[in-house]
Amino acid sequence: MAFTAQSQAQTGPSPSESTNLSRADIRELIDATKAAAKASRENVDYNRVIPDILTQILAKLDKFEDKLDKVENSIKRTQPTRATAR
Repeated sequence: MAFTAQSQAQTGPSPSESTNLSRADIRELIDATKAAAKASRENVDYNRVIPDILTQILAKLDKFEDKLDKVENSIKRTQPTRATAR
């Protein structure tokens, strides 16, 4: 049963029946493979750099948040004195 399922799934030509490729076709395939490899390499580099940038942005945002907290706290401290001065 397993052997017949495998033979039925094979619809393409066998390796011995495959068409011969010209030198131009092979060159195009090689160039396409090189372009795909280059794109993959760039994608890996991009994925390495982006988390670093995001980490730096998040660190800056944390600093801004801390400064805003300090400003809010100082405003809260000064508000009651202004209310009693009236």
